[in-house]
Amino acid sequence: MIVSHKHKFIFIKTVKTAGTSVEIELNRVLGSDDIATPIIPAVYGHKPQNHLYKKFRVLPRRMKNHMRAVEVLDSIGREVFESYFVFCIEREPIDKCLSHYSMLKNSPMHNRGNKSLTIDSYIERGKFPVDTPKYIDGAGNLIVHKILRYENIADELQEIGNMLGFNVDLKSKAKSGFREKLSLRTPQKLKIYEAFESSNRYTGYKL
Repeated sequence: MIVSHKHKFIFIKTVKTAGTSVEIELNRVLGSDDIATPIIPAVYGHKPQNHLYKKFRVLPRRMKNHMRAVEVLDSIGREVFESYFVFCIEREPIDKCLSHYSMLKNSPMHNRGNKSLTIDSYIERGKFPVDTPKYIDGAGNLIVHKILRYENIADELQEIGNMLGFNVDLKSKAKSGFREKLSLRTPQKLKIYEAFESSNRYTGYKL
């Protein structure tokens, strides 16, 4: 998660959407007062800063990497939040779930107890990476200005940079290399899309 006072934007990080790569790229343009939350494990090219936030609290609040937008609002105040450009990224649900499954099974950081996980059992248990709570409020209203599409991320991120006055050039995606070649049956695809109904309402993805 990033809050840039210098360029007046807030980046809300979602799961399996190249968020780490975007954070690394945005980290290059931050000012000394901007907020960048830690990535665990640390990633080369990313420097956390100012994530113990004190401005609106007697005691400091630790800003976290995957904070919901409403939590960021609570931390920095509504006036600042609503005056900045707030954005996140989403990904086609099946592609996102296949990437999530491959991470759970093959990533050393996530595969404890999951090494024998099959795609069928993953679909059956239904614990999918639905990120809708990251970018809506308690009443279900969208509180980010733009949801970028994963498949167009480099171009859309550059458009935001052009709009806000900084240059970015996203060429690679961090934390990749765990993806398996998989195919799903139609009922499995339907189950995923049913689970992502809340996010598809805002992204427009369709099966």
